[in-house]
Amino acid sequence: MHTAHGSHPPLELHNLAFLPPRAGLSLRVGKGACVALLGIGSEQEDLDRLTDVLAGHTPSFGGQIRVGGEDVTHRPTGQRGLATLGAHAPLFPHLTLADNILFPLRASERVSTAEAERRTTETLSLVGLDGYRAFKPGRLTAEQNLRGQLARALVMRPEVLVLNRPFSTLDHTATTRMLALLEKLQRAIGLSILLLTRDRTEALMAGDSIGIMDNGILLQLATPPDLLNRPAHEQVAIAFGEANVLTGKVLYAEDDMAELRLPTGETVDAMAGPGLEEQDLANICVSPDRISVMFPRQTTTQQPEDNDMLLCTLVSARHVGAAIHMRFRMRDGGEIIAHRPPVHTLRELEPGRVALLAWQTANATAFPMDQKSG
Repeated sequence: MHTAHGSHPPLELHNLAFLPPRAGLSLRVGKGACVALLGIGSEQEDLDRLTDVLAGHTPSFGGQIRVGGEDVTHRPTGQRGLATLGAHAPLFPHLTLADNILFPLRASERVSTAEAERRTTETLSLVGLDGYRAFKPGRLTAEQNLRGQLARALVMRPEVLVLNRPFSTLDHTATTRMLALLEKLQRAIGLSILLLTRDRTEALMAGDSIGIMDNGILLQLATPPDLLNRPAHEQVAIAFGEANVLTGKVLYAEDDMAELRLPTGETVDAMAGPGLEEQDLANICVSPDRISVMFPRQTTTQQPEDNDMLLCTLVSARHVGAAIHMRFRMRDGGEIIAHRPPVHTLRELEPGRVALLAWQTANATAFPMDQKSG
């Protein structure tokens, strides 16, 4: 369905300034790939502003947008080779589904009536709405409306599809079906997607690579395993890895590894984040599912000989299906969360039980406390 442009990626952004005075955004979306931008900051308009700049509704403040190798930064809306989809662009309520899809083809005056009808029928089939062409949007479910928006976007055969929080009106089951449909379209027609979302699960389910964007600033763009294992910023570890944050002092930092002393006196190991140096105060980020938990057979209040293990007390345990979420209190009163497989019954996990917590060095990252996100 898409025009070939040799080796040029469907979408390239070069230092695109869409939300001043923040730094410009640079990324590329490959053919048949999905890049998900996960917004984690308090700025609620960053994703909408980026969508408007990409579509041409709002001018950028600098930088370049390239679609299929061509500079489209200053082209008008509808002539950029990309399509946007989301709550900002609902179906026209007074038109049937078929007429909604035909609308951009008729407006462009680029194809014949027969070709427009053929494309409409083909695209309705592609999104699973063959039997709904005569329906108006008011008779469609939220999922069918979204599929209709998708069809209206795809009928123009864009190089790249920009999705701005497209699943905000759907329940979990419908969202799962839509994510499966998008993955199918990536394989079937080489659909290239830039997904803008505030939902971590959506980003994980859809993104071949994920960019963590804090109030319009791209902190890190990487594959999900790299974001989890080697976050470049504390905000990435917290927002994407749902990390616990412990405070410690760096005893030494060498070869990307660090040893730190906690306020309780225990020492722990972690990977050294950018700029970490000896004697720094640091925030140690470790994801709940990377923490090992051991319950000693004999109750003890003494720190174990292995100083890398944290002596804690179980506060609560909640069974959530595939895991048990455990909340522990450390000796200084701080709390730490661990997610473990459901190998224990909740009866065995009574509050007040003493536990020893530990993690592998590679599963934690220490960042200097004065690290800035800009």
